[in-house]
Amino acid sequence: MNNYRIAAARNAKGWSQKDLAKKIGTTQQQIARYESGANDVKSSVLLKLSAALGVTVSYLLALDDDPSFVSVVSSDTVPVPVLGRIAAGTPRAAFSQSDDYHDTQRGLVASHPHAFWLVVAGNSMNRLFPEGALVLVDPDVEVHSGDVGAIFVNGDDATIKRVYFEDGTVRLHPESWDPDYRDRTIDPSDPDAPAVRVIGRAVSYTAPDGWRG
Repeated sequence: MNNYRIAAARNAKGWSQKDLAKKIGTTQQQIARYESGANDVKSSVLLKLSAALGVTVSYLLALDDDPSFVSVVSSDTVPVPVLGRIAAGTPRAAFSQSDDYHDTQRGLVASHPHAFWLVVAGNSMNRLFPEGALVLVDPDVEVHSGDVGAIFVNGDDATIKRVYFEDGTVRLHPESWDPDYRDRTIDPSDPDAPAVRVIGRAVSYTAPDGWRG
């Protein structure tokens, strides 16, 4: 079940579910399903909700606690490094180095001064991030159970998943439209288990150019 913040943003507007449904061209029943987590919200619908509610997609996905948009003007952006690619699928070699930078909203950089961007490769998280998206990872923000985080598995493999800490184990949960992707549970007490290190929490993302979802 996804913990969308649609109801919180709607209530802040003083809107009913019916009001919001009219804004994005759907039904009150569908809004209720989205808010309860009974139905996944497609990326294209998230964009409509973001525009209607005046909050960021990252806020609706509970990746960022700040709901407000920051004006994207060249003078209001700061270049933040793109370290490389991170698997949203089978973990792959750790971040490749890159000389790329992404112009990032100054307010976002102020909130996450040590954050860096990673390029998503693969489709195991495509309910949240399309392939080619940039995900902003903050190594200073603790990853709690249920958060989306960047993870090192077995030293040199890096992946991004929703992370659950359960009874001493770490469960990596994919959020994909492809049912072939399954949870992976790692028990650190098992001497044969791969080493797991949490890198940081995903705090924002931006879709690739031209993506319509």
